[in-house]
This record gives sequence, C-alpha cells and structure tokens, in this order.
Amino acid sequence: MGMPSFQASNAIIYLTYGVFLVMGTGIAWKLRNQAKTDFLSSNGTQTVIWNKSTNTLAAFPLALNFIASGE
Repeated sequence: MGMPSFQASNAIIYLTYGVFLVMGTGIAWKLRNQAKTDFLSSNGTQTVIWNKSTNTLAAFPLALNFIASGE
C-alpha cells in the first residue's frame, strides 16, 4: 500500500478539520445558554488546590494527569 497523493492528503486533513469545526460549532450552539460557572466546574478541574473545610487536596486527579503527561 503506497502513500496517498498530495491532493488526497490535503483532502483528508481539511475534511477532518471541517468536521471538527462543524462539531465544535454545533456543540457550542447547543450549550450556548448554559451558565458559565456550570461549564467551568463540570469536569472538576476548576477547584482549589487545598480545600480548607476538609483539609484535602482537591486537584489531585489534575495533578496526576500533569505528572503522567511528562510536562
């Protein structure tokens, strides 16, 4: 199986880009009325580092992700 031509490679890249652009625009349009605070806290990454009320590390999963990425 050989390499695709230059035109075919560009077609694949730009079609994929277009699909992601349309999907992102559609998702943003669907969620346009969602409160900003709900969006930012929905995945739990916008919490404080040290939770004083429970004396726990609230961003521990985010820290593990950072360590695992090797950054």
